[in-house]
Amino acid sequence: MNLIQEIEIAYFRSFYKVTLYKCSDLNIIFGKNDVGKSNIVRALNLFFNNKTDHINDYNFGIDFSDKRLTESQNSDDVRKFIYVKITFATPKNYQRSLGERFYVKRQWTVSRGNDYHEEVSSHIRENQRHIVTRFLNLFRFIYIPAIKDPTIFRSLLFNIYETLSGSEDFVSAVGDFAGRVQRLTSSLFSELPKEIAHETKISSPSKMDELFQTLDFETISAAGGISKSLTTQRGDGIKARHIPELLNFISKRDRFQFHIWGFEEPENSLDFVAAEAEAARLLKIATGGDVQIFITTHSPSFYNLTSERITRFYVTRESEEGGATIVQGKNLERFDATTAIGEGFYLPAVAKALESYSAQQAEMIKFKDEIEGVRAELLEIRSPILLTEGKTDEIILCEAWKRLRKGKQTFRIKSCDTSDGSGGGAAGASKLSLCLKAVTADNPHVVIGLFDRDESGIKEWKLDNNFVANDLFSGVKASKNGRSFGLLLPIPDFRELCALNENMPIEFLFADEYLTVVVDGRKLVLTPLMASRKLGSETIRVPLAGGTEVQSIDENSKMAFARAVVPNLPDEAFSAFGAVFEAVEAIISGTEISSPAVEPRIRAAHRPSIRDMAG
Repeated sequence: MNLIQEIEIAYFRSFYKVTLYKCSDLNIIFGKNDVGKSNIVRALNLFFNNKTDHINDYNFGIDFSDKRLTESQNSDDVRKFIYVKITFATPKNYQRSLGERFYVKRQWTVSRGNDYHEEVSSHIRENQRHIVTRFLNLFRFIYIPAIKDPTIFRSLLFNIYETLSGSEDFVSAVGDFAGRVQRLTSSLFSELPKEIAHETKISSPSKMDELFQTLDFETISAAGGISKSLTTQRGDGIKARHIPELLNFISKRDRFQFHIWGFEEPENSLDFVAAEAEAARLLKIATGGDVQIFITTHSPSFYNLTSERITRFYVTRESEEGGATIVQGKNLERFDATTAIGEGFYLPAVAKALESYSAQQAEMIKFKDEIEGVRAELLEIRSPILLTEGKTDEIILCEAWKRLRKGKQTFRIKSCDTSDGSGGGAAGASKLSLCLKAVTADNPHVVIGLFDRDESGIKEWKLDNNFVANDLFSGVKASKNGRSFGLLLPIPDFRELCALNENMPIEFLFADEYLTVVVDGRKLVLTPLMASRKLGSETIRVPLAGGTEVQSIDENSKMAFARAVVPNLPDEAFSAFGAVFEAVEAIISGTEISSPAVEPRIRAAHRPSIRDMAG
């Protein structure tokens, strides 16, 4: 739900005058401690409930901006007031009277106490003001502070009572409860003289709201066991996780049509996994169409949430004397982790690192699931296997075998990529590494993984402590169980600079003249590697000078090259692939590789590397 589109706050606490634009279903407010994040939520509570927070009434002396107060003390012309102005997106059934958008401004002055003056959009006529009032009465704003103490749960229980009290089932349940109590106590006044009272019995509770606030929640953990009190026996994290569900219950069943939640630091008392789940849950609720949520947070779990229905606001303060400001929209897009660290604020940097880690973990989990499928396939194959990083590698190697050896393959060439190949077929070195680690000692055949000599390929080729350098072959890692091997691409003489620069994918086993071949408009796309250089106060990107050793391959062009260009190349184009096959056959047979071409030597150590050329 996205009814509140803009919020303007003037002279309230840490804010001198700010406006939050383009509010969404879920609004994430972040910033350092004590800059005024919570004052946005408190301003909303003041607007809807005429209270600063869930306990304290509005108090002009406390809630008035320090900066504005100083101005008023220095000049008689400066008026003392606070206002909150909200611009609403009008629901369709109200647009005829109120237009597509309208605002309501509520202003409190030092002389009016808790009373406020209300102003609405000028296009709304005086005789339609009652429609604005009717519309606002459809809203319920619920404020949840950062500290979730027992008073919060008593307040929520009271709200649940209000929600249920009008239903027939609830009235019936209360009547049934009172009737049962009366039957159990029917003899209590049986001997009371009639002149005192004709009949006396225990009546139904007259203050059910107070009774409800004395109730508790009974919980049983996922592991089972005895039930425990939520508020007195369960941890703060478990209690906090119940709050969105209580709010959601109230919002779905009460008499109000529109619900706004102001939720301070929902991550409090939650571990990382719980915070991730809570963030996802609040996003789901906010985008469900019934609730608009404003949260303050210090958590990367909430900061990292991604959706078109999220708006972020960064609250900062330039000085103690100045009011808090809000960075949003395009300005926030330009706000990066480096800028934040410069301001002493580390959440964006932590969130970015966590996002990268989470993405890696998700990819690892995905790979592990896929690897089980690869393992099953490997067990079905009854010959040694050369496993490649991607589908294009498999296509190229199969074509190279056909050209150089002519006959049937003596080992199986297979990609570790189990996808349908529609995305280009590049599973990558990390998945190949995982596949090799998954080969067990009882595997019926040898599995050899072929790694590109690029940054990721060399990194993943190192594998783990279960793999050791092979004494017989350079560029080979052997598993301790002897059933899997990692092989780096052998280096042909014309690619020594590529190897030195860690920029030698399998396509570079073709000489330069074949990398530029075009077949039916399809070709391998090469782009220059870039270096960063300082030009005055600016950093510019410039292409590196050189040949193929400073060129990178456009991933989207690899499949076109493998399927359209490679089959049309002459046999001599595949000469460098002979060293690959010799290396694989030597590993399988356990004999030393005799061809010097397969030695991963780099003789041109004195030649400049990429870093040297970058200056």
